[in-house]
Amino acid sequence: MKTFEALLRWALSRSYMKFLVIFFTLVVFGLTLAMFPTQIVKAKMLPGKSADTFSIYLDLPPNASHFETTQVAKCILEVLSTEKEVTMLNTYIGMGSPLDYAGLVKGSGLKMGENVAEIVVNLTPKESRDESSELMVHRIRPILQSKCSNIVENSSIKLVEEPAGPPVLADIVWNYMEITTRF
Repeated sequence: MKTFEALLRWALSRSYMKFLVIFFTLVVFGLTLAMFPTQIVKAKMLPGKSADTFSIYLDLPPNASHFETTQVAKCILEVLSTEKEVTMLNTYIGMGSPLDYAGLVKGSGLKMGENVAEIVVNLTPKESRDESSELMVHRIRPILQSKCSNIVENSSIKLVEEPAGPPVLADIVWNYMEITTRF
């Protein structure tokens, strides 16, 4: 520590060395900032997580009936029932699921009407799966789009992973529902 202090005093006591120290500091600072765009260091503001659940939002055209919404939801349930990692599916036709963090962000708790539905997909624990929930969502999305979105024209099927955030009421409700209903 004393040798570094002595070196720094020596460098700052000479005017040309002051500029060299400042230049060197700026170069090192610039190189550290360059690590992010060059992806030498990968960083995210909120890193993705492999959750044990994700949601599917169904938005059908405003003139769609409850029956049509149910048909699209049934198609999705049939596709998801073939997935071995899916443990339970909760379907809410005409409304959003119990409010969770994604619902707070997306406003799905306020959705109501015959043309909307939400399906909450519960998965096996992340420790016992080979595939993360993020990769599963990316793999399942095109399958659902091709098989189910054409049942009703202009249907929108969105798969939403739960973002990192605080726990909310949905965890309590889902745990209660898991005890009462299993498939």
